[in-house]
Amino acid sequence: MVFKGLLVVVSGFLFIFASGVPMRLIARFRPDYKREGIYWGVGIWIIAFFLSTFLQNIVRQIISGGVNTEPIASPWPFLLGAVLTTLFVQIGMLIFLRKYKKKGEDETSGGLALGFGIGLIAQVFTGMILITAGAGVLLQGLGVTLPFGNIQAATLDLVSRETLFGLIAALLSLILFRVALLTISAAQGYLVAGSVLGRKWSFWLALLGYSAFTWLIFFLQLVLGEKNPGQVSLGLTSPLTSVVSAAYYLAAFILGYRWLSRELHSADKKAVKARSKK
Repeated sequence: MVFKGLLVVVSGFLFIFASGVPMRLIARFRPDYKREGIYWGVGIWIIAFFLSTFLQNIVRQIISGGVNTEPIASPWPFLLGAVLTTLFVQIGMLIFLRKYKKKGEDETSGGLALGFGIGLIAQVFTGMILITAGAGVLLQGLGVTLPFGNIQAATLDLVSRETLFGLIAALLSLILFRVALLTISAAQGYLVAGSVLGRKWSFWLALLGYSAFTWLIFFLQLVLGEKNPGQVSLGLTSPLTSVVSAAYYLAAFILGYRWLSRELHSADKKAVKARSKK
């Protein structure tokens, strides 16, 4: 129990700070990006998330006629809601980057900074939950009993009953998810910036890419028989699903980073050639 608690606590901190790995790797291509773009990305995501959630609730109330009914076990509300949130996020990014362009700033650097902010804020509370749950398991292992709430007590029970392999697989999957998420959001910011530079299709490619990242893992976990696909939950997700999910997130990080680094390197070479001709 004590070892499990320590493992979950450490993983919680790793989850929070794991986003620094792709940030550092990607920022090498644009070391002069302005940090204020990160804060704007955080704000854009928060506004888009609440706006999307509010709109989805209204649509749900209209469809149900205002009657509280049991939720239908259908994946489409989750999947379409994810697309809607992504669309609102990108509209916010587009508005910011157009103003950024008028100031004579580098749109690509601004897009990456926005992507960093979005990747940082999304799912950040998962790390805090891991730290809290791990601390609870650790204290229980030391014989200290605290008055946890029903939900937290249930989480502690799930973690304590999970096998060590299953726990490690789930935690590894969560950490790799964090790394992949920031990489994909940085690529999203790059593509939205490209639409500001005249490549209109780039906006829709960003929407398609980010949505595919969410949809693919959802259906992959659904095929594996998970009752709550789209995420990895300690004590609930099977070890097989955790391992497959970890492999998926690792592949998404590698492919996303290689594509983005190639694009940024190519853009730098073009900029050098343009300056040399002048």
